Amino acid sequence: MNKQELIKLTKELLNEEDLSSRNEDLQFLRRQYKYYVGRDEDSYYEQEETDKFIALFNELAKRDPKLLVSAYDEKKNIINQARKLLDKKEILVASKEMDKLTDDFKKAGRCSKKEQDDELWEEFRAVKDEFYAKKRAFFEELDKSNAEKRAKKEDIIERAKKVCEIENIRDANAQMDALRKEWKEVGYSGKGDDYLWKDFAKVLDEFQEKKKEHHHEMLKVFEERVAKKEELIKTAKILLANSEFTDEEIEKVKNLRNEYRAVGFAGKEKDDELYQRFNEIIKKYFDEMKFYKD
Repeated sequence: MNKQELIKLTKELLNEEDLSSRNEDLQFLRRQYKYYVGRDEDSYYEQEETDKFIALFNELAKRDPKLLVSAYDEKKNIINQARKLLDKKEILVASKEMDKLTDDFKKAGRCSKKEQDDELWEEFRAVKDEFYAKKRAFFEELDKSNAEKRAKKEDIIERAKKVCEIENIRDANAQMDALRKEWKEVGYSGKGDDYLWKDFAKVLDEFQEKKKEHHHEMLKVFEERVAKKEELIKTAKILLANSEFTDEEIEKVKNLRNEYRAVGFAGKEKDDELYQRFNEIIKKYFDEMKFYKD
């Protein structure tokens, strides 16, 4: 790129409101500036063009002072930033930042002396080597941790399969809820976690189907129990209507209570209402018996 093109590019950047997307152009001009600053040209015209470019670049540097920082100082600053990453806990975030610093180090340009470049590169490389050793150790520990988590999840899946075989749905449901909670507490187990979840979800779906079947079966059982209790209520009404209070009749009423209890729970929607009706009839019978005998 000749000087006229350098001048044109510098003017273009001076007119830009936001220079954040023009970093490559800025770094290019910076390298050109370092080449031309303090340079004595062979002709008046060339010197005039050089001075014009230097003046425009200095105007541009007022907006971005880093453009005038020496390559040595910039590389030193990059090395200091890299050292701070050694203490950063978010390794993946720090790794991306280290990659960027490496790119920035390369773009910083050359120092005035080759010995300085070599010295700074060795210093930067030493920091990078320490960082990547830490990164390797992190991933080795992560792999170990993930392997342990996968083993725990595989064990949870096997235990969940056994829970599906439990006949008592209430106990099984409590155990399955505990396994779901345990699964969440284990956390993400790295590569293969999705496959483990699919296996666990399959067992959970099977258990849900078993619960549905059990629910439908219990609805039928409840219907049968409701019918039995309704029959016992009818019988109790007949005995109350008769109210002869013979020993035989009293024994029938007492047995009726035992039969009612033996029927069992008839579902939360009906059981309380049925019991209130039945108990009211039985209570009335014995209240009247007491009054009659007294």
